[in-house]
Amino acid sequence: MWSNLKQKISDELSARVIKILIDLGILNNIPGKRSLHDQISTELNDKFDTCISDINSIFTEKLDRINNDLNNKLTAEAEKNKARDDDFTKKIFSMISTVTERLDRIEKACRNDFGNISANFDQQSVFNETNESELESSLNSASASTSSSSSSGGSNLSGIPDIALDIRIRFKQHFNQLMKARNYTIEEMCYSVVVDIRSLGGNIKISTVKNFYGGVGRSTVPTVNQINAWVNSFNNNNAE
Repeated sequence: MWSNLKQKISDELSARVIKILIDLGILNNIPGKRSLHDQISTELNDKFDTCISDINSIFTEKLDRINNDLNNKLTAEAEKNKARDDDFTKKIFSMISTVTERLDRIEKACRNDFGNISANFDQQSVFNETNESELESSLNSASASTSSSSSSGGSNLSGIPDIALDIRIRFKQHFNQLMKARNYTIEEMCYSVVVDIRSLGGNIKISTVKNFYGGVGRSTVPTVNQINAWVNSFNNNNAE
């Protein structure tokens, strides 16, 4: 492209120079017109080559500078982005590590709490089963004594040990003592007893506690057992 452009410009300039010389009448007086034409063309080509070379050098230098500046900016931006991405990645991994550690601690705490609850529940279950067994054995013994006395024709049953009555007496003592100390009504105190018994692993109704307190109806072995467990826990707390 440069070669064709150079040739066109050179031919155009040579033609104009020769035309000027002809118009001035100079060329007619110069011997060797063709030699002059060639000389002019050669000089113009040399000048044009020099000019093109200078322009090419300037453009090349500027393009190289622009290219270097652009590469430097792109490199700096890429390094900045990489540093930002690396920092973001570190923060993400740090957050994940923190969350994982917290979850591990929570899981460990839950396992420990569950183990303690399970151990306490098992211990209370054994305690309740033991009390129930002892109470049932005592009631059975009392019942056997009653049957024996009845079969022998005895009419006085007042001497038969009444386990449930003994527990009711002690229960009412603790019940009244706490109700007075806490300034509770009977309903509030019955509810407090229900909550305590449930914390011991039992399950009893407020109406059942109220009836046992008032001596209304006949209490079942499980009811007497749970009331007895509450009385024993009350004694244990006072002992501590």
